Amino acid sequence: MLDKFNRMDNSKKVPIVIFSAVILIVLIIIFSVFRNQNVGYKKIKEYENKSLVYTINSKENGIFHIEVPYLNIKDSYAKTVNEDINDFVLDFIDNEKVILDYDYNVNGNILSLVIKVVDYSEKNIPKSYFKTYNINLDTKELLYDDQVLANFNVTSLDVSNKIEKQFMNWYRDVTEKGYVEEEECDYECFLKYKEVDDYLDDVSYYIENGNLVVYKPFVFYSIFGEEEYFKEDDFKFMIVKRES
Repeated sequence: MLDKFNRMDNSKKVPIVIFSAVILIVLIIIFSVFRNQNVGYKKIKEYENKSLVYTINSKENGIFHIEVPYLNIKDSYAKTVNEDINDFVLDFIDNEKVILDYDYNVNGNILSLVIKVVDYSEKNIPKSYFKTYNINLDTKELLYDDQVLANFNVTSLDVSNKIEKQFMNWYRDVTEKGYVEEEECDYECFLKYKEVDDYLDDVSYYIENGNLVVYKPFVFYSIFGEEEYFKEDDFKFMIVKRES
């Protein structure tokens, strides 16, 4: 490999060297940012050797599993969040037919945490639930929904319109794919089976890789059998996508 490089024409070597140098610089910058963030996070952690959010309780039951998150920050607001998480998962923790897990993402000084639940204990209609927390790591406070929206310069009406557009796209697609006959079930009927009365009911805001997304629960099983159509990520609605 090295012999081939040495035998190369100088005009061919230069672009390769430049490209390699650029890659090296990018890697150094990424490592530096990652290292600096970790140093900063260590100062606020309750347990330094654990992640900012880690699994404090878990159990498995075949395809069903539970993973309860713990906010690893040494401050009173973190204690409040962890108590709220415990209250939220209390209804599911002893349920053997539940999938409960979580994701978290750090965007600048904002930590976002989402807890996702699908409860299969009701035989015919599995239910989904979501709970999110958006935390300013500098000011050590929870952000209200209107603060999150203001950070992205959008309103609740914008969110409602985006969710409505997605449901309308789904309705058009399931009718085209033959899951639903338009003559038997119009759009309002479709929403009724999804148990969607208001697009903003039970929405949870989450910041992921700089993007604003909304988790919106709805029923994905119905008499039409279109549960195969919907995927786990369909509960997540993109509201504002960061420009590349």
